[in-house]
Amino acid sequence: MTLRDWLICDSLPLWATYGVDREFGGYFEKLTSNLKPSSDPRRARLVARQIYFFAVGSSLGWEGPQDDLLVHGYTYLMDHFVSKEGRVCATCTKNGQIIDDRQHLYDVAFVLIALAKLSSISNRFADAEDVARAIESRLRKEYLNPKGGYFDVTTPGIQCANPHMHLFEAYLAWAELKGLDHGFWFERATHFAELALNRMILPNSGALPEFYDANWKPLFINEKLDIEPGHQFEWSWLLARWSYLADSSEAWDASMRLCYLAEQYGVDSTRNTVIQCINQFLEPSDLTSRLWQQTERLKAWHVHSNAIGTSDAAMKLSKAYQGLGQFISFPRSGLWFDTMNSRGEFLDEDIKASSGYHLACAIEAISPLAR
Repeated sequence: MTLRDWLICDSLPLWATYGVDREFGGYFEKLTSNLKPSSDPRRARLVARQIYFFAVGSSLGWEGPQDDLLVHGYTYLMDHFVSKEGRVCATCTKNGQIIDDRQHLYDVAFVLIALAKLSSISNRFADAEDVARAIESRLRKEYLNPKGGYFDVTTPGIQCANPHMHLFEAYLAWAELKGLDHGFWFERATHFAELALNRMILPNSGALPEFYDANWKPLFINEKLDIEPGHQFEWSWLLARWSYLADSSEAWDASMRLCYLAEQYGVDSTRNTVIQCINQFLEPSDLTSRLWQQTERLKAWHVHSNAIGTSDAAMKLSKAYQGLGQFISFPRSGLWFDTMNSRGEFLDEDIKASSGYHLACAIEAISPLAR
């Protein structure tokens, strides 16, 4: 069974049946292995990610109830998390009472990603770009860092690479859509590409750390830099996409370097899995492996293998497939393991719906049938 078949035949139908809250709206955060939903508070990022998850099904030809599922999620998102002025709140109770009204950059990014995906597949969401522009305008007006990127109220004094990476992803998604103001969104994607190339990537190693100060100087925490191999792969994939739009050899070269660095220093060859973290010396500092890291490895090697066509890149792509395959070997097909410890054992934990975004994104990226 291919990854696409697994998603279409097993995973999407399962989550459409058990992962949707028909009583209060939105989607459940987690399922147990027995398909019992959690009662966790609702997060804007999870609602947005599940919209994306089901929308990818539409892109790949799933003949399920995706229209109903997407309207269901979009309605909950707009009713509870996104204001007319473009403010995005973080969390609420299942019946919509706001718990955290702060605007996290991470939440903003995934709302923008979901809106771009909805805009790409159906005229039913014709107002999605207007909502996205309102969010972008407010973000730029109130949170812009003159040194690049945005300030995040949730991490005062620290600039985190992860939400900026996903904002880059969001603006790229909009810039790649046809029939819109390409220049508007391309300019915003370019801002993040240049931030990464000129400020975030370390000139000597070519790695991209997780934390910086307000001037984008890398932050040492407990005398070490945190460098996540999964994010090196993810930045590699994004910079490769931007390099095509911008015709930038600099971005392509940086993308290649990030990909090879992550493979060489961030993959445990015994388990064939991407690990959580390496330090400034490119030595392992956390050997835990997560599902999302394997999807980013697959996406990065897919784009580079297709571009350079060498047997070495093809072999690395094959290993990336095999590494990810371990995490979807859950006894009930359609679910997944999220965390593997350093001994190669999967943790016994509830299944996080949020990981479906990473799987859907990777499967769509490698699928020739995506429309």
